[in-house]
Amino acid sequence: MKTAILLGGLLLISSSLLAQSADPPEETNLPSWELKVYPNPTSDLLMISSSLEIKDVTLIDLNGQVLKNHAMPNWCYSLHDLPAGWIFVYIESVDGRVEKKNIYKN
Repeated sequence: MKTAILLGGLLLISSSLLAQSADPPEETNLPSWELKVYPNPTSDLLMISSSLEIKDVTLIDLNGQVLKNHAMPNWCYSLHDLPAGWIFVYIESVDGRVEKKNIYKN
């Protein structure tokens, strides 16, 4: 549909398409993800428990440097060799979801 508008001696021609309203695509019903990273703050041991199967865990410092990315058994990490400060914990489930948790190491 074309529209012509006369504005201050200028002829403006506009071509527009009719927008169709559509519902957004439905998200698949994913199971809820109960995820715990504890204790926080911690001085040594960091535990991760999840209701979904975990594919990968990465610990990153404030500068973006990867600190650890290999878990000990039962998704448990020893942080005794890391300096004190904030650590970002990125956890990926096998179905592709990623969660970020912030922990503080004393």
